[in-house]
Amino acid sequence: MKKLIVVVNDLERSGKSTLARAIHHHLKEMETDPLLVSSNEMDMSESFDGEFWDLEDQFDVSQLIGALDGHDAIVADVHTGAARNWGEFCENTDLENLLAEIDAEMTLVVPNTQTERCNEEITDLAEIFADQADYIVAQRPGDEHAITWKGSPAEKALRHLGAAEVVMPPLSDELLTAMESSEIDLKEALNNPAELPRFAEVQVTQWLEQVSRALTAGQDYLLPEEGLAVALDY
Repeated sequence: MKKLIVVVNDLERSGKSTLARAIHHHLKEMETDPLLVSSNEMDMSESFDGEFWDLEDQFDVSQLIGALDGHDAIVADVHTGAARNWGEFCENTDLENLLAEIDAEMTLVVPNTQTERCNEEITDLAEIFADQADYIVAQRPGDEHAITWKGSPAEKALRHLGAAEVVMPPLSDELLTAMESSEIDLKEALNNPAELPRFAEVQVTQWLEQVSRALTAGQDYLLPEEGLAVALDY
């Protein structure tokens, strides 16, 4: 069973890109062969080891099928504002049934910033995708303004859909200092940690180890199962 892992939340600066790269790194550490995909053309650089999918202009299902045929899992970072594009793509291609035919499943990973707007967004995503996917809520560390998640309409909607929850580790002061001194943000650092200055590499690696431990709570929805998917011609 192969996995199509879609990191999605239409709120800006919700941590989608960092989360997608962290999941991609985790899957590689678990000895699978994942493909990292971004729908933001601005991500394309020499350090980005993945593909660009243009969800807003002529994205074809054959591109997705080809990627699943060649990899155990796809980790797709859906840029801010494109969640509805992905929803329309799923509906127009009958993606749920198509994935079932090729022995694959979709997991939506939704970062939760613990704000009212984020709860509203998560509720909307649950309505758009319903039971087409498995769900993981990635809880980001809150602050004194964080709202209650338990018992909220968003939590109830995803609990009804069988969502797993993972608690993301905070960014340590040492990690923030390392990023500042390296003049790079964490998203970019995760493209290739081995190329960072030694102090920054150590801090990023330690954070990724914490993320991997956290992601074990959603392992069933992330790790592809053994067995080859059936390749289809589209």
